[in-house]
Amino acid sequence: MGNRFLALAVIGLFAVSAHAATPTTWTSTFTNVAGASGSVSFNDWGYKGPTGVGANDFQVGSGFDSSRIGQVQHVLTTGPDFLTRDPAHPVWQDFSGSATPEYPNANMDSAVNFYKWGYTTVAGSTFNNMQIDKAGNYHVAKNDMNFQYYNTFDYKNGANPVVTTDTTINFQPYAISDAKGWCGSVLTSNPNGLANMAGQVTFDFAFDAFLGNEPATGKKGFGPAIQVVPGFVMRSYGDYHLHWDDGTDVLDYYGSATGNNTNPLTGLLDPAYHNKVSFLGAGVVPVGVWIRINQTRPDGSIDYGVDTVQGADGANDGDVRGDGAVWHLNAFGGYAFMMRADANRTLEFISPTGHSDYVATDAVAYTSIGLTAPVPVPGAALLLGSGIVGLVGLSRRKLKAV
Repeated sequence: MGNRFLALAVIGLFAVSAHAATPTTWTSTFTNVAGASGSVSFNDWGYKGPTGVGANDFQVGSGFDSSRIGQVQHVLTTGPDFLTRDPAHPVWQDFSGSATPEYPNANMDSAVNFYKWGYTTVAGSTFNNMQIDKAGNYHVAKNDMNFQYYNTFDYKNGANPVVTTDTTINFQPYAISDAKGWCGSVLTSNPNGLANMAGQVTFDFAFDAFLGNEPATGKKGFGPAIQVVPGFVMRSYGDYHLHWDDGTDVLDYYGSATGNNTNPLTGLLDPAYHNKVSFLGAGVVPVGVWIRINQTRPDGSIDYGVDTVQGADGANDGDVRGDGAVWHLNAFGGYAFMMRADANRTLEFISPTGHSDYVATDAVAYTSIGLTAPVPVPGAALLLGSGIVGLVGLSRRKLKAV
């Protein structure tokens, strides 16, 4: 993690039947990232995906196989319902000049802590054609990830009414690489059922920073307004603690993900939360990155080829490396964040030959998404003679051994 974003924006992720093991806390430290130092800790709850993959893994086996698609889903963010186990946290209005937090005891559901400031992940971000192969590998094309604009903070203090504030600094995220990861829905016989599911993906992304609500007018006010962040990670399981210290301010953020089908308050499976999911991540914006500009998209955004994260201000913005890569300095380098989002997941497709290498697919899984279940071969059809029965038994034993 160190110089990585671990999550921002949303993929309402990822049905992952995680099998419980001994919980492990993974800690990465960062030192002097634009003057800030600290750590990011992630407790994995003991969740493991297919073949035992975990927090440091982003593929199963040899990786995604497009010839073996088992499932396809999409995710749509919903905005906050203010039901969360995350502790309330004070939030400052960005550029307010206030010496004290303007929003004490702020509810953190679907909230983004960015430095001392707060933003809300709103409804409408879409993640389409999220493909899962039968081994449990995720693939999401960058053009299928579309993020809403971050320009408000919904302040909720206990039972008091929600107050929506227009933020001064606004952000527009977009993906600059495809996403990969793992999904544990392949470990349950009904990937559309009420089961414990969680998972993770990683991809490179960028976000444009704006002073005021003017995304159509270009970059304003921050020098290099495009922030490029490799290794962005999103998880729908586990607990985060981010500790950040720049010698003047000390920030501690805490957050817990909520898996698919799980009540956010109890942490238990709940039919009322079927295919609802929350996820989060935490990290620090890198000082800068070496990039290659691959192309300009029709909408004017840049398609970057991100190369290397640097941990210190070792180059000037615009410096060109021998291989042609250009050093891009992030205006918000060293800023800590924790991001949360709520979403609905919709399973759209299950392969007629089954969704998983590990378990057979229940017929109810197909009918629950409006598909016709494959018709099993009647048992009597196999009983055509003792020789054939013997061959069937042999082939079954071979299949089990594979």
